Amino acid sequence: MRKRDKLKSGGKRFSKFSLVGLSNAMVDIGVLNLFLWLQPTRNPVELALYNAVALVLANANSYVWNALWTFRGRARLSKRQTLLFVLQALINVAVGSLLFGFLVRPILIYTDIPAYLAGNTAKFVSIAVASTISFFLMRYVVFSRRRWSKKKEA
Repeated sequence: MRKRDKLKSGGKRFSKFSLVGLSNAMVDIGVLNLFLWLQPTRNPVELALYNAVALVLANANSYVWNALWTFRGRARLSKRQTLLFVLQALINVAVGSLLFGFLVRPILIYTDIPAYLAGNTAKFVSIAVASTISFFLMRYVVFSRRRWSKKKEA
């Protein structure tokens, strides 16, 4: 594949990943806000639990759309690839949850900002960081053509 074609293909894949990322963010932020609307709280532990549930649902959405659309030509839906995706999702949930907790706790403790605003502020930052890490893990580990080619040849 020529360098220009490879760059074009990578840009197209990143665009698809970004659209899937937007749908993941909608699920993630939507679920968090649904919890905050149904059961408002300023308790950081409860907020962290809301966040973790939202992240798990967003990762499930991510798996479906990235396997079926973004990385369709690379997705094998094998046990190995599914396990790698689950490991990536666990890293995503861990990074997102830790960063969310690190950011939301001081906002809630040291300000009178409403919980939904504190939660959403922390959520947007944690999404940006965790999504970037996820893209590279999915591109170069989970849905890597090289990994599949080497495994196929063996």
